[in-house]
Amino acid sequence: MAESFPHILEHPGSVTMWSYWSGLNAGRMPSARDWDPVRIPKLMPWCTIFERGGETGFRIRFAGTAICDFYGFEMTGNPVGRIAADNARDQYLDSIEEALARPCGRLTRIEGRSNMGKVCQFEVLSLPLSDDDGSALRLVNHQAIVDTITYGDARSEFSRPSLSVWLDIGAGVPENGNVRPAKMSEI
Repeated sequence: MAESFPHILEHPGSVTMWSYWSGLNAGRMPSARDWDPVRIPKLMPWCTIFERGGETGFRIRFAGTAICDFYGFEMTGNPVGRIAADNARDQYLDSIEEALARPCGRLTRIEGRSNMGKVCQFEVLSLPLSDDDGSALRLVNHQAIVDTITYGDARSEFSRPSLSVWLDIGAGVPENGNVRPAKMSEI
């Protein structure tokens, strides 16, 4: 069943991120070299960029100020998954590997809890960037708060996603059951 564009991307920032990313290389995976944060300055505080390396297999190359403020610490340089709940960490790291190995994008709705106990639902749009040879090198993630749920324990963590949709950017999508694939035409 095809979903309409507004249903898939709720937040205007996600729409802007998708438009910028897909406009860099006619909807195909753009080069990291072409990615220019100056073109989307209002989105960058809510962005992270992941790359291979570090103790979990991925590290945070960049974390925007709004993300760092929400979680209460500087995230740049840290291993990806550091603040994920134990039961969600492996799934999260596997999804990053899938997005880079295939490559494909992903839209996720996930709860995040700030270091002050604020619990929010985030819409996370994750899109790959390539190296000069065309292989997926990095994953840029735009996170947008779509709902403030409640206050809970004062500790930072992510939980399992409530929605996770693979975005087919031309190389197909994983066939696992935890997400529903979407074609670029649906976005």
